[in-house]
Parts: sequence; structure tokens; C-alpha cells
Amino acid sequence: MVQTAQGVISPIGRTGNQKDAMIVFDGTYMLERKEDPGATPAHACAWRVKVIDLSSADPSHPHIRSHIVLALRKEGGIFKTSCAESLGKRICADFDLQVEDVLWIETFPDLPGELYAAVFTAKYHEADMHYSVAWRPVLDNERAAVAPWI
Repeated sequence: MVQTAQGVISPIGRTGNQKDAMIVFDGTYMLERKEDPGATPAHACAWRVKVIDLSSADPSHPHIRSHIVLALRKEGGIFKTSCAESLGKRICADFDLQVEDVLWIETFPDLPGELYAAVFTAKYHEADMHYSVAWRPVLDNERAAVAPWI
């Protein structure tokens, strides 16, 4: 971090007088398509995924959603699917996230420049719980919350 007259500037580029949220993960998740044995591996879809822990910014200020998952679709891919629908369960498991504590935001290739928030609805099937996903445009405060990481 660098101290300036305006406050503290962290390595992730946010400015303020308090600690910034922590990026837990910044990398690529791929949905791979099934190929013939011995064929060259190819991906069906890929997303740049950032997992952001808001609770580390100011532990005395609780957030309704303690984490943000920001999934930006990469070029290419053969399926029209969202990261939340295809890899959400895996990403939540990889980072020990509870769906109800996550603000999940994505972009879609056919709607460039727009951000959408996932609305997860629990569905129970026997002893298992699954989620259906609906999408809504992000609210202004949600857009502001993710702006430093887009």
C-alpha cells in the first residue's frame, strides 16, 4: 500500500482510509466439452472469475453479502450458458462460499457492456439441494461495488 495525501492506495487500485476488500481469486474457470479419447482438449466456455471478500475491508461494517463473484465471459465457446449455472456449485465449493452470502455478477456475450446479478432459488430433490438461477440487471450500488474490479 502507498500513503498519499488523499488516503491509502492499495495494490488493487481502490482508494480510501480503510483496508480494502481482498481478492481471494483472480483466474480462469473453463467448462470443458467432452471429446473423443485422444482428441485435443478444447473448452466449451471460459470465464475470468474474481472472488472478492468484502468482509476483509472493514470487519466492523457487516455486509448483506460477504463475497462477490464476478464472472466475465471470455471470447469463444460453443454454448450459451452462464458461469453461475454451469460452474457455480464448483466455484462455491472451491472457496467454501455459501450461496446466500454471495453477490454473483456476470456479463453475457450477446449483451456487451451490461452486468447482471444472479438470483438463486433453492430447489430440493430428495436429500440434495440445487439452485435455479434467474437474472436481473445490477443495481447502481452493486455496479459501484464491482467497478474497481472490472
